Amino acid sequence: MNKNDYRIRLEERKDYRAVENLVRESFWNVYKPGCAEHYVIHVLRDDPAFIPELDFVMEKDGRLIGQNMFMKTIIEGDDGRVIDVLTMGPIGITPELKRKGYGKAMLDYSLEKAMEMGFGAVLFEGNIGFYGKSGFDYASRFGIRYHDLPEDADTSFFLCKELIPGYLDGITGVYQTPQGYYVKDEDVEEFDKGFPPKEKQKLPGQIFD
Repeated sequence: MNKNDYRIRLEERKDYRAVENLVRESFWNVYKPGCAEHYVIHVLRDDPAFIPELDFVMEKDGRLIGQNMFMKTIIEGDDGRVIDVLTMGPIGITPELKRKGYGKAMLDYSLEKAMEMGFGAVLFEGNIGFYGKSGFDYASRFGIRYHDLPEDADTSFFLCKELIPGYLDGITGVYQTPQGYYVKDEDVEEFDKGFPPKEKQKLPGQIFD
């Protein structure tokens, strides 16, 4: 990959279906048989927490190869404060171009734009092995807990990056996932009927049934 063979721009309405298909291809059979992420992104665009100015696609040779999006959410501080933060994703790269640097380029570009808009921190669920390379750390090190999890639960999936240094200093509290990320299986199934048939497979490493 070189920086001259792709461009990143804002998603447009005409991109919606192609982006949903891209996300479907990127996540199919990764975390569970099939996937829900293409329906999630479809729903999130109409959510009040959605940020159109931080809804990006990546193009290479005239076709869409990647995307990322951000949503507004909050940390409920233990001291009663409500702290505005961002969450991110789904972020996806077309399967044949994964692990070639495009994902990190997409991530770093979109984080920079979020920082330019003045947002203070991003929290979301991801793999520290990949996202750590872009400055993410375990959210527990910032004193932030994941909602609805017992204190002894493994939260190594829950990551945080300050966009404004010190933004979370002196803050402990509970992160709240935007409600738009919670979708019903039956709604996903109905939405998926509009795409080309794909085989759902139970594969090693999946974290959901």
